[in-house]
Amino acid sequence: MKPQIKKDLTKPFYTAMVNIKDTEQFQKACESMRYFDIEGKPCRALPFDRQLLGSNKEKLTGQNVFVRAPKDMMHEDLHMTFEQFGKIKSLKASLNADYSSRGYGFICFENAESAERALAAPGLTGIDVIRFQTKDNKAQMRKLMNNIYVKNIPVDWSDDQTRALFEAHGNIKSLVLKKNEIGQFGFVCFDDPKLQDKEYGPKCAAEAIEKLNNMNIGESE
Repeated sequence: MKPQIKKDLTKPFYTAMVNIKDTEQFQKACESMRYFDIEGKPCRALPFDRQLLGSNKEKLTGQNVFVRAPKDMMHEDLHMTFEQFGKIKSLKASLNADYSSRGYGFICFENAESAERALAAPGLTGIDVIRFQTKDNKAQMRKLMNNIYVKNIPVDWSDDQTRALFEAHGNIKSLVLKKNEIGQFGFVCFDDPKLQDKEYGPKCAAEAIEKLNNMNIGESE
């Protein structure tokens, strides 16, 4: 049972392979260690599956979804939210080097039907579910990270008032406000006005989140 520990120099985390020969102990480990902490740092364990290797991911495209979610939603929170759509094969919340969430992740279901149910599901407040794409994935990720979801906007605020709050952090490509029974929410997309700097949008979005998250913008008059 001695683990084989590996370190990818391009990533801040370690991975390990552990061979558990006893079937009962193996099942117990899979159930109890799917998501766990080591010294307060989130970890996850799952049965070895050749289908999940990088070279085979294109075969699982129909079973995968890309998810943008609040940063306080970690692996177990996402699992509890999405298991209603079907059995989950693998789930990964993308983490920074300090183990904080980057606000997005990937979910691979056991079958494509479950992924389709997740994509079509209404009412996942604060969560965007997007069809997984293997080609141009970096470009897709960059485009998605240009956008931020905003909730608790005063119900009588106009587009101009909301825009003024966010444009201090960069050029706004688009702003959409919506209302439901809970209140007003919206989506803000930043982008380089000259369409040359691909990192401009994500940087502006990250700054806006850092500066405005949990900010009290007061009661509407």
